Amino acid sequence: MIIVVACVAAILTVPLTGRSLAPLAKLELRRVWIVWLSIVVQFVITVVPGVPNWVGQPLHLLTFVLSALFLFANRRLPGALLVGVGAASNLAAIAANGGTMPASPWAWRTAGFPVLTDHFENSNVVHGARLSWLGDVFAVPNGWPFANVFSVGDVVVVVAMGWFAHAWCRREVEAAPIDVASLERVAVSSSTVR
Repeated sequence: MIIVVACVAAILTVPLTGRSLAPLAKLELRRVWIVWLSIVVQFVITVVPGVPNWVGQPLHLLTFVLSALFLFANRRLPGALLVGVGAASNLAAIAANGGTMPASPWAWRTAGFPVLTDHFENSNVVHGARLSWLGDVFAVPNGWPFANVFSVGDVVVVVAMGWFAHAWCRREVEAAPIDVASLERVAVSSSTVR
C-alpha cells in the first residue's frame, strides 16, 4: 500500500511544476486487464488469511510475470524501463527466497509487524535470506500513516512513476499544435493598437 500511496504522491507533484494532470486522462494503456489480474491475485494472497506458502509463493511470482507482460506491452512509455529495473530487483530478491520478499528484522520491527511463519506473507523476515540488500530494508515506522516496509526496487518504481507523469504531461503540452492563424491575428491586432 505504501508504494501505491508514494506513486500517487509522485504523480501529484506534476501540478507543483505548473503543469496539468489532464494529459494523463488521454493515456491509452495496452493490456490493462493484465494489471487487474495481477492486482486480484495479489489481493487474494495478501488479504485472505491462512494462504499456505506453497500456494502464495508461486502466485506471488506469477504477479511479477503478469506485471512484466503489462510493462512490455507499454514499453514505449517514458519511465517504463526504469519501472522494469525496480520490479526486476524486487523479483530477483523474491525469486532468490522462494517467493517471499525478504525483510530485514530491523525494518520489520520498525514497521511494527509480527514475524509470521505459518502462512504466506508477500514480505517477511527470512532467515539466511539471499540478496537481502534488495529486500525490504527500509521502513515507515509504526504509528505513522501507512507504516510498512519497502525496498530499493520500490523506491526506483516510485521515482519512475514520477518521471513518467512529468514526462507525459510535458510531452502533451509540447506536442500541442501551434495555431498560426491565431498568432497572426494577435500580431495584427497588437500592431493596429499602437
